[in-house]
Amino acid sequence: MPKLIFLTFHRNAVNPPTVSLDMQSSTSKHSAALFVLLGGIIVLLILLILIFLFRKFIKPAKLKNLIALTMKLPVTKDVLSGNLRTISHFDFRTLKKATKNFHQNNLLGRGGFGPVYLGKLEDGRLVAVKQLSLDKSQQGESEFLAEVRMITSKSDIFLNWSTRFQIILGIARGLQYLHEDSHVRIIHRDIKASNVLLDEKFQPRIGDFGLARFFPEDQAYLSTKFAGTLGYTAPEYAIRGELSEKADIYSFGVLVLEIISCRKNTDLTLPSEMQYLPEYAWKLYERSMLVDLIDPRMREDGFVEKDVLQATHVAFLCLQPLANQRPPMSEIVAMLTCKVDVGGTPMRPTFLERRKRIDEKISWDSISEPFPSPLKSYSPSFPRHLK
Repeated sequence: MPKLIFLTFHRNAVNPPTVSLDMQSSTSKHSAALFVLLGGIIVLLILLILIFLFRKFIKPAKLKNLIALTMKLPVTKDVLSGNLRTISHFDFRTLKKATKNFHQNNLLGRGGFGPVYLGKLEDGRLVAVKQLSLDKSQQGESEFLAEVRMITSKSDIFLNWSTRFQIILGIARGLQYLHEDSHVRIIHRDIKASNVLLDEKFQPRIGDFGLARFFPEDQAYLSTKFAGTLGYTAPEYAIRGELSEKADIYSFGVLVLEIISCRKNTDLTLPSEMQYLPEYAWKLYERSMLVDLIDPRMREDGFVEKDVLQATHVAFLCLQPLANQRPPMSEIVAMLTCKVDVGGTPMRPTFLERRKRIDEKISWDSISEPFPSPLKSYSPSFPRHLK
């Protein structure tokens, strides 16, 4: 009878399948690591190529401006609060049509951050449109609206003499720093009311350095093309292009008269003898009627007449016809703060004659009296990063 043989075995005793699985897992891990390594190398190469292209074809200054603009925060609702709700908003198409596509015939002037054009809306209203230059201005929408809100909120506020004097003295000290205390002497070239900003405490800050120039230590003055605002400009600079820090001092004198009288430097709607503020102020000085120059609202509020007349006297010293007759800003600050006496009789300013032309609105092309011209010299440009 045949024998039956029973064989028994355990599945765990068979090892080959396990070894096969381990080999496959190890291979997969190596493949994944290799894939990650190759992907990283490719990404790195792409980044290097992009950096090379950026450096070669995109100017660093434009890239910096673009990054700065993209990082601006969006306008929040509180920016549009208060008086700003009454401000009219116009889209670009409307402004483009109003200025006839920003035609050169509509160009009113050119500031440090872009040109300003005259525009006429469909309802007949005239507007001034400022076109900001991307490479010169980094002002965003929020900053612009905040500036408009500050202007509109303070446009109807009455300033007493104490506040006005604080503004005058602050501007004088700012110019003293630019002319005398800075490590390089700087001429602003466009000192006027619209280029002085006031904070919430009415402390002044000189702004818009787009037209400013370095003042070399070894030169008494510069020779350069005219740039600035007529009416605030010293005659030697407006007529012959002779620029020194005394041009800023002349502009400061005009600005002081504006602050005291609370009127524009030039107002063609007034009678002829009152249209140009420095000329009118000098006529009152000759007639011993300077009190009539003072803002009537300030007279009602009350002030020390001697203090206001002293500031007016300082303004006349700044408006003297020859540049070397105008005191430096450090001396002006000392006179305003009564550290030195306001001595001497100011000379009659040199007024520009305003003559009508057929093809032009107004021409400032002659002066009431001649004065000598020094030699010319070179004018370096002011660096953009100091604006």
